[in-house]
Formats: sequence, C-alpha cells, structure tokens
Amino acid sequence: MTLYYCGWNGCGQASQSSGSSIIIRQPIKLNFDEPVIGVSCSWSTLAVVAGKSVIIMGFIENCLNVRKEISLGSDCQPLQLSSCLGRTLITCSKGNCYDYNTESNKLRELVKFTISEPELEESPSNENSTITKVCCSDFGSLALSKSGKVFTIPSPLALQSIVVTDIACGNNHYVLLTENGSVFTWGDGSRGQLGHGNLESEEKPRLVEALSGIQVLRISAGAWHNAVVSSSGDLYTWGWGTDGQLGIDEEVEEEDDGNTPIAVKKLKMDEEVSLLQKRNEKYRGIVLACPSPVDTFTDVNTVSCGSRHTIVLLVDGTVWGCGWNAYGQLACPPEDCFRSIRFRQISIPNFQGKILSVQCGGWSSCFIV
Repeated sequence: MTLYYCGWNGCGQASQSSGSSIIIRQPIKLNFDEPVIGVSCSWSTLAVVAGKSVIIMGFIENCLNVRKEISLGSDCQPLQLSSCLGRTLITCSKGNCYDYNTESNKLRELVKFTISEPELEESPSNENSTITKVCCSDFGSLALSKSGKVFTIPSPLALQSIVVTDIACGNNHYVLLTENGSVFTWGDGSRGQLGHGNLESEEKPRLVEALSGIQVLRISAGAWHNAVVSSSGDLYTWGWGTDGQLGIDEEVEEEDDGNTPIAVKKLKMDEEVSLLQKRNEKYRGIVLACPSPVDTFTDVNTVSCGSRHTIVLLVDGTVWGCGWNAYGQLACPPEDCFRSIRFRQISIPNFQGKILSVQCGGWSSCFIV
C-alpha cells in the first residue's frame, strides 16, 4: 500500500530537504521500501509502519528534516502507532507497547501496565496486558488491551465491566467506544467537546447520552471536536467549530423546530470574527455541546479528525473534507480555499485508484491507497 501526504511540512515530516516548502498544497506520494501498514502524524513528526520497520520523520533530537528508522526486532511486527509532540507510541504483533522519544531518540518498552483492579481479574492477565491500540496527545495517552480494558498509561480505568473496542485522544479530552456502540468521553469540556450539553469538564468517562439508541461504529477526536459514524452510515459531530470542522453551516437556525432534543445546546457566534467570552476564553465559530447529525452524507465508512479539520471516507470510496486549510490539509491550495464550513470532495492528482484509509494529523492529512 502507498502513502500520500498533504498539509504542514514545517518540520520536514514529508520531505527531508532543507529547501522544501512548509506547505504541501496537494497530496504527494511518499516513497518507502515496503508497503505502508499504518501511519500517524503529529505537528512535528510523521510516523509510518512500512513492512517491519517504523519510520519517523520530522523534528527529532531538536533538529528539523530528520528521518529515523526503528526496528522492534526480527520477531516483532509493528502494527499500529500514534504520534504527538515528543513521542510516538507503537504496538506490535506480540501485544507489547513501545514508546519512542523523539527528543532523546530512544525507544523503550512499556511493560508495567497495572492490572490490579478487581474488575480486571475477570479476564486472563495476558489478555489484559496484550495491547492492541494506543493513542496519545500532548497531555495524556491511552492504551486498549485485547480484553477491552483501557489504560491511561500505565494505570487501568475502572469501567465496571464495560468492554471497549476503540479509543481516541483529543488535545485534552478522550473518547471511548464500547462493544455495544456506546460512546464515553471525559477530560476538558470547555469547548463542548465532551458532548454532554454543557461546557463542564469530567474526571471520569461519562456516557454521551445524546447518542443513546444510536449504534456507533467509528470514533475520532480532533483538538477540540469529535466525529462518530453510526452503523447506518450517518455522521455526527460536536465540539468547537472554529473553522468549519464540524461540517455544519454556521448559520444554524436558533429557533427550536420541535425536532431538536432539548439537550442539544448550540452556542452561536455572529460570523467568523465574532467572539464569545466564556470563562475568560474566546471562541470563534460555533460550539455544539451535544452531537449533531451532518446531513451531507448517509453512507460514511470512516472518519478522521485533525486539529481543526475533518475528513470522511464514504462507502463508495470517495473522500470529503471540511475545516481549516491553511496548510493544504484539505488537499487543495489554501489560496483557493482557506477554510470550508461544508464538506468538499478530495482527490489525489494523477491517481485514479481507490483510497483505502485516511488519517488526519494536527495540520496534515494522510491517504493510504
């Protein structure tokens, strides 16, 4: 599989040439010796699983335009990774979890996951310690075990026998998906990103009640917003819509038409330059404190959120994006579209095949074909 990249290149994450532009306006093909299995991009690095190697590019050891190749050993196949400022977390076929520090250029295995909680005794200890997915942000990290337990590395969350199937990290908030399709959030809620109908923070995972009765299959977290996909292919977004990343027209109707749940609280601003003062914080755009359906699509396959942009892959294989495009993260020149409050179709120049998956970084986007 092949990787295409667009967006922020200020640290040399897509090109190690010192003369490269910091803006990649349209997707470019990145060459690796082996097929690309997984990818994660942060503000400063691009991490790729290619064959049995993990390749990290960008700002490493306080230097720009660096490329490092990491091996986990001949008997350990890297599977999934997650990057944030200063680190990349990696899972492998053995169920181990590794932490690569980009500041020190050192790799270490994370071995001391705590499994002493009473609820963890219900599953074999090897399943609790077998890590299948990791995600990280600048403020915290999560790991998901084979048995469906979640760790705020390295300590487990007490979730009362809830089996978790997916995890996602925002800037300072977290999202869980359970086996029955329920969504839980916790962390900072000052921009409505927890989806509980208010701007309060939560110390522990709390059910997003506005999604009750909807079986969710996919979750993704941006810096201050989230997106989920239901089993019927519907897309729901909520949180801070600074630059249109919610995919919902900012000119929302303020009057209740009788069909809008009371729990949905829409805090509307007057156009892009208006400000809402709340808790000494300034907001631009709209804040949706509860999940709201995006009527543009009914056949979404998967979704990925960047810091301030959102990209969806539809069942028919087409890709669409909305939000901030200052660095070309929507796969088009920013001078043509600096921000888009509506989803616009994304294409890869000179490529007619099928896009298999999408992965957004903070200010960038990756496409595996």
